[in-house]
This record gives sequence, C-alpha cells and structure tokens, in this order.
Amino acid sequence: MICFKVGESQAEERIDRFLQAQLKDFSRTDIQKLIAAGSVLVNGSTISKNFRLEPEMEIQVLALPKKEESNLEPEDIPLNIIYEDDDIVVINKPRQLVVHPGSGVRTGTLAAGLLYHFKENLSQVNGPLRPGIVHRLDKDTPGLMVVAKNDKAHLSLASQLENRTLHRTYKALVWGQPRDLEGTIDAPIDRDPKNRLKMGIVWGGKEARTHYKILEFFTFASLLELELETGRTHQIRVHNRYMGNPVFGDPLYDGRDNCLMRVPPLVRDVASEALEKSPAQLLQAVKLSLIHPSTGKMVTFEAPLEKPFEDVLKYLRKEAPCDNPSFNQTFFKDFESDRRYIDVEEVVEEDPYLYEEEPVKERMTRAERLLKKKERIARRKEFEIEKRRKKEEREAIRRGEIPSEYIVPGYEPTIDPNLLG
Repeated sequence: MICFKVGESQAEERIDRFLQAQLKDFSRTDIQKLIAAGSVLVNGSTISKNFRLEPEMEIQVLALPKKEESNLEPEDIPLNIIYEDDDIVVINKPRQLVVHPGSGVRTGTLAAGLLYHFKENLSQVNGPLRPGIVHRLDKDTPGLMVVAKNDKAHLSLASQLENRTLHRTYKALVWGQPRDLEGTIDAPIDRDPKNRLKMGIVWGGKEARTHYKILEFFTFASLLELELETGRTHQIRVHNRYMGNPVFGDPLYDGRDNCLMRVPPLVRDVASEALEKSPAQLLQAVKLSLIHPSTGKMVTFEAPLEKPFEDVLKYLRKEAPCDNPSFNQTFFKDFESDRRYIDVEEVVEEDPYLYEEEPVKERMTRAERLLKKKERIARRKEFEIEKRRKKEEREAIRRGEIPSEYIVPGYEPTIDPNLLG
C-alpha cells in the first residue's frame, strides 16, 4: 500500500491526474482502471476517477497496476549496418520502423531485428525488451543509431549521452525562414497537458537545447542542420514548432495543412506538391560522433539523405529557389504564441505591465455551486414578493382603499411640495 497526502497547491486537482504525477511509470488509463476497481481510497472511501481533491486529504493506493508481460521474439528484419565491431553497431534506421515495443506496438521493431541478427551479443542494461538500445529515433525519423553489443559499451555510451560528448547531427526541412542564420533553441519540454500523445514547451519541464544552422533557403522553407545538446522526446520537432517553423510534413506538430494554408497563393501549388512528396516529417539523423568504448578515440559516421527527402529538395531547388531571404515571413508568426511562460514577479520588477490581465476562472466545488444556487433562488423569491407587493398597493390605490396622498416607495418627489405653494 502506498499513501499520499494532498498539499495546498494540489487542491481541486483530479485524483487520476494527481496519481499520474506521483506514479510516473503508469499511464492515466492504468490509474483509472485502478480507481474503478476500488483500489484507491480517499480518506478511507472509494471515489470516481474525476473526484477533485482538497488539502489535507489522505490517499491510499492499495495495489499498483499490473503491466502485461511481453517477451520479445526475434524477427528477420533487414538492417542497414554502417559499422560493426565487438562493442558497437551503427545502423541507418529506415522510416516507418519502431525502435522498441511500446504504445501498443509488439512486433516489427528494430529491437526484434537486432535480436535476430546478433542473438545474445547485445547489452541487457535497458532490459529484455530493449536489447542493445542506447538511444532511439521516432518511427518516422530515419537515420543513424548506435547499438551496444555488451553492457560495458552500453554504460560508456550512456555516460557520453549524459556528459554530452556523443554528438547527434540532423538535417531538417522546416517551413518559413528562421530569423537568425544560426542559433540555439533553449526551452523546457514535457508531456503536453492537453494532449498526452504530444510533447510541448511546458514551464517546469525538462531542460532541452537544440543548436541549428541554416544551410539553404527556399521561397517558403529552409534546410537546417541541427545538433542536439539534450535528447528529449520529439525535441527537434517541438522546438521548431515552438519557434514558428514546424518541420516540413510533420503530421503531429502542424507541419502539413496548418502551414500550407499560410503559404502565399502564388506558391501554394508548389508547396502542396512538395508536401505530397513528403511521407511524414522531413527530418533525418545524418551524422553520429562518439568516443569508442574500447579505443577511446573519437569516431564519426555519416549517412546520405533518404530518397524522399532528397527528391523534395531537388524539386524545391527547381521550383522555389530563394537567393534573397526576407527573414520576415509573417504567415508563420502566429505559431510564436507558444512562448515560454515567464514568472510574473520577474516581469513586475524589470518592466511593469501596464494592463491588468483577466483573472483565470477557477472551478467551484460542489458545495460552493449549491450555495450559489440557493442564493439565486432566495434573490428571485425576494424580487417576486416585492413585485407582488407593489402591484397590490397600486390596485388598492385604484380602489380607494389607500389614501391618494400615499406615496409609493421609490416615487418620492425630489422637491418639497410645500416650497412650490
């Protein structure tokens, strides 16, 4: 049994979201199943998944979700091996290949192909479902990956990733023309709170930095070379979307129709044709530099661009060349609204904001809503009683039951009548 106590900052938070933040190894679906089974108690009572917490509440988790056990089976999947020795294997991963099982994918993964080709000659540091896997690429991102053939090599490569001596270089085609010829995107990344399938720029998220350099300009796009300083999920895609230049063809981060509709009509047909040639995001890991685990020497591996990527570049060089970039393509600027949140106290100290912001609406508790409803009903009754009283007084005056000198409240003269005689 695991116990938690609700703090002041967690008041009004849903129970399933609270537990998801505490039990990071489990999804919200797992936690909701746990709540439905009655394995989560709040102050000793079962609750629903949308129950909202109050300070000082005590939460008891009677049992943790059980993950389905899955054994990785070897599969004969062709691998494009760039380099191999007794310690490492460098592979050029194709598009549409998932690196390891997860998120409903059980078969057809790179991990299964590695197990078939190298059998027991793979590191087990990351467990049986990820043999030899040191880092990963997204399903639709092709390019170079390094695989460890033993635990010693794996630990060395993992240390290089942590110390940032393992360098990964990418090329990407992005919409628009970034403002600077080269620069660094520094913005924290975490799971998007509104869409759990996406990552986003989230205040308090994990630090993430991407260095970029523009290699070539086109009328409505640019070819970038990017190097990761950190390795967050979807880092390049999220950072470019954040800067207002989504990766060309990216279906998850506004890199398709959302950008196409912002292209000027004169070149929209060219952009549409280039988009049709793009199977997904035009992003590829083209260069990998690392210190060899055994020799201690720096080694570098490179791979050419895949055919769809190269075909799009050839098409744009012919149909949409750009010798004089404007660096001011305003049709992508509205993407820049996702700027990182700045602490209000810091802003007030440096440059006071002159306009009062609209307060954020806070959801009321059930007790507060009932109290508001009772107050509305009471006010309505008072209004009806007053209305009925005034009507009866007017009718009484008309019948002569009340002297005509009687002045109905609310109709008193503004000047003393005695002064007018």
